[in-house]
Amino acid sequence: MPDMNSLELENQQQELEKKYSQIGVNFFHTLYSTLKTAALYEANNNRYISQANELRQVIAEIFTEDNILSFVYKDGFYFINKFRLSLETSDKEPAEYYSNKFEAFNIEGFNIYTKADAREIDKFIFAFTHFKPSEDADESFQLFKEKLEELRIENVVPTRIAESDISEKKKVQSESSKLKARKVFFNAISVVQDIINQAQSGNKINLAKTKRVVQAMVDQIIDNESALMELTVLRDFDNYTYIHSANVCVYSLILGYHLNLDKKRLSDLGIGALLHDIGKINLPLELINKSGTFDENDWQQIRMHPVYGVKSIIKNRGTDRSSVRAVAAAYEHHITNSGGGYPELLQKRTPCLFAQIVAIADSFDAMTSGRVYHKKLRTADEVITNMINRASTNFNSLLLKVFINTIGIYPIGSVVRLNTDEIAIVSRNNPDDIENPEVKVIADRNGLKSEVKIIDLSSDEATDVHIRNIVDSEKHNINPANFIDLG
Repeated sequence: MPDMNSLELENQQQELEKKYSQIGVNFFHTLYSTLKTAALYEANNNRYISQANELRQVIAEIFTEDNILSFVYKDGFYFINKFRLSLETSDKEPAEYYSNKFEAFNIEGFNIYTKADAREIDKFIFAFTHFKPSEDADESFQLFKEKLEELRIENVVPTRIAESDISEKKKVQSESSKLKARKVFFNAISVVQDIINQAQSGNKINLAKTKRVVQAMVDQIIDNESALMELTVLRDFDNYTYIHSANVCVYSLILGYHLNLDKKRLSDLGIGALLHDIGKINLPLELINKSGTFDENDWQQIRMHPVYGVKSIIKNRGTDRSSVRAVAAAYEHHITNSGGGYPELLQKRTPCLFAQIVAIADSFDAMTSGRVYHKKLRTADEVITNMINRASTNFNSLLLKVFINTIGIYPIGSVVRLNTDEIAIVSRNNPDDIENPEVKVIADRNGLKSEVKIIDLSSDEATDVHIRNIVDSEKHNINPANFIDLG
C-alpha cells in the first residue's frame, strides 16, 4: 500500500500537469497571436504593445513554477517544460504554423530564461516572424542563430533538432513516400487492366477511377518522383501492356512536371498517357503477344491501333476538353515530329504537345523494357543515344533534352559498374549532379553482396567513388526489379 508521501507527491504531480496544461495551451495561443500581430505591426504600435503585454503575463505565470520556459515540438506533439499540451482540432492553424517554422529553421523549439526582459522577448518575436530561412536546413539554423547574436538576444535560445532525430525523420518520410508510391503505381496497373477488360466486354470505362489514380500519380510525382520512377523497372511480359501503360504515364507526368504544367494539365496528360494504347484491344491477341519480327500484314494492323483508340475514348468519354487531349495523345503518339509515322496524315503537321510527350515516354519505355515482339533489352545509354540520333525527325528536340536531363544520363534502374569494381543499380537521380546519382551496391568480384549498400555518389563521403560504365543487365543476369524494396 503506498505511503502518504508517495500519494502526496502523486497528487502534486497531477496538479502540476493540470496547471501546465492550462497555462501551456494559453501560451501556445497567446504566442501565436503575438507572432501574427508582429507580422502586421511595428513594435511601437499599440496593438502589438497590448498583445506583447498579454504574452509577458503568461510567461511570468510559467516562471512562478520554473526558471525556464521550454517550448518544443517533437514526434507530432507540443510540450511546455516537458508537459504535453492537449490541443483541439481547432488548434490546427497555429500548430501547422509552428511546425512549419520550426522545420524551416531546423529547430525543435526554444527556451526562454527568467533573465529575458521585455525588450529581449520583443526582439526575438520580430526576428522569429520576419527571418527568411534558407533552403538548406543546416544553413538556416546557423543564420538564425547569428541573427539572434547580432540582436544580442541571449536569454531566448532556439534548440536544434538532434542529428539522430533528423535522420530518423528523413528515414520515416522516405519509407512512407515509397509505400505510397507503390500503392499508387500498382493501382495504376490495376486500373489499366480494368479499362482493357471493360472495353473488351463492351462496357463503359470507369472514368472516375481513372481520374483518381492519375491525380494520385501527379501528387506522388510532386512529392517524390524518384520513388515512383524506381518502379518503372518492373518487367512482366505476361502483363506487358498494363505495366507499359503505367510506365508511360509515369514518364509523361514527370516530363510534364518538369515543363511546369499545372495540375489540371498534368491530370489531362496522365489520362492520355494511361490510355495511349487503348486501341490495341481491337487487335488480335496473338498479334499483341507475337514474338519475333512483324511482317507487313502485322504492321498494317498495328498501325490502326491509334484510330481504334480514338473511337474507344470518344465512345467512353465524349468530347470534353480532357477527352480531346486524351484523343490527341492516343491518335498522334506514333506521328513523328516531322509529320511522318502513323496513322498517315493527309497533310503533314507537328503533333500536339501531349502526343510529343507521350511519344518520348512510349519509345523510351519500349526500348528499355523490350516489347513482346522484341525481347532484347537495350541499356539506357544505348536507348538515349538512339533517341538523340532520331531527334531531328522523330522527336521534339527540346522536349527530349528536358526528358534526358530529368531521367539523368544514368536513369533509375540502370545497372552500372563503379571504379571500385562493384556492381550497382541507380536508385535516385541528383538533378544538380546528373553524373553522380544515388546507387544500390549489390555485388563485387566475389558475387552478390549479402547486404545492399546505398551510396549517394554526389556526397562528400563518396568523392573517390564514381560510375565507370553502364552494364548489360541481361548479359550479367541481373534484374533490377529484384532489388526494389516492395515492402
